[in-house]
Amino acid sequence: MTEPSPFDRLEFLSLLFHPRPGLPVLEESDRCFDLFIPSHDGERLAVRCHLTDKALPTLLFFHGNGEVASDYDEAASHLTGCGFNLIIAEYRGYGLSRGEPSVTHMLADARKTFAFVSPWLSKKGYTGPMVAMGRSLGSAPAIDLAAAFPDKVRALVIESGFARLGPLLRTIGLPHWVELPDESEGPANLAKISTYPGPLLIIHAHEDSIIPFHEGEDLFAASPSTEKQFLGIRHAGHNDIFYVGFRDYLESLARLSRRLMS
Repeated sequence: MTEPSPFDRLEFLSLLFHPRPGLPVLEESDRCFDLFIPSHDGERLAVRCHLTDKALPTLLFFHGNGEVASDYDEAASHLTGCGFNLIIAEYRGYGLSRGEPSVTHMLADARKTFAFVSPWLSKKGYTGPMVAMGRSLGSAPAIDLAAAFPDKVRALVIESGFARLGPLLRTIGLPHWVELPDESEGPANLAKISTYPGPLLIIHAHEDSIIPFHEGEDLFAASPSTEKQFLGIRHAGHNDIFYVGFRDYLESLARLSRRLMS
């Protein structure tokens, strides 16, 4: 049984997680569908699959704290158009997943999802490499997977990710009189990314008021990768980075796909 993190206290969880229901796939096909996975303790986890080509890499994507997989239905064609299959994981209580979210469950469920999805894709004939991608809060499970399975996660993509959880909690409303646990007792993004040697792409908005630009820079600096790229999106904030930086964002992903397929 996974030990709870000190960051699983209510005053932290109420700021980090904003679960809401999502919509099921309107017209399910063999290219777009929802897949359900049992967690380590039996709770139902959902992922949304947008599959295109069995030879292409697969992005296992972890979204932000107020988002659900169905929010990405429109953007999915742009992401897959960069040369990827796309699988969007849901946290507990989000979208079609059940249960209550926590930092501990988020990381453990990501590993369970990865352990299920990888062989499932292989059995379906998908041969491309796996790429972990996380946006905002989703940077934590993405980095955790890359650090835990560097031989299986062939590349890591972080968009608007945080290096330290404490400053993020302060920014989104944690009173200064509430004592924070040590960073090592949480996701520990900065420490974990320093152990991942694979290809890395970090995308961050210069005007991000929730997770400052320097947090992305710190993640980049901590990475030992010899194949890493940092894309700064000017005139963009935390929640419009994809649309403001649309062309450069997608080209950076397409370049990564081509690198993995070469």
